[in-house]
Amino acid sequence: MSGERLGRNARNRIFQHFKNRENNFRDRIEGKASLETSSNSDDFDIRPECIINGSWVGPLQMDSDDVDYLFNEVWRSRCSVTGESLGTVLELSRWDMSKPSNCQNIVILGVKAMKRFDDELINSGDGRNSVSFDMRRIIEARLETCKVDSRA
Repeated sequence: MSGERLGRNARNRIFQHFKNRENNFRDRIEGKASLETSSNSDDFDIRPECIINGSWVGPLQMDSDDVDYLFNEVWRSRCSVTGESLGTVLELSRWDMSKPSNCQNIVILGVKAMKRFDDELINSGDGRNSVSFDMRRIIEARLETCKVDSRA
């Protein structure tokens, strides 16, 4: 699969899902109900960054071009936990919720891995606990190799 790129529509869909995920996470952290009227999806970007109960919340530190980089260069179009490939639905998530949403803190998860991650995030406050210690070390080593764009 090396060299295979995400189409613009797929990249934008994945990025929009990630923006919605981050917005919903912030609303949940702040104790707000999700707003049904999401006509302005950029509302998240105008709220200032801050730490709330140990979780970082703020504007995304990446754009849709970074989605392509993450999928192709960092995670090679595979779930970071299970290794499932593009044949499954893959989505983005922050790995460490106490850190910003930049390329050094974004993983790609398949549906099952995302469910386990979210369940553990709700239960223990840390979705990373949904994977073994060895897998966690592997994922964090891969994240360390990511380049942060100096424009961000």
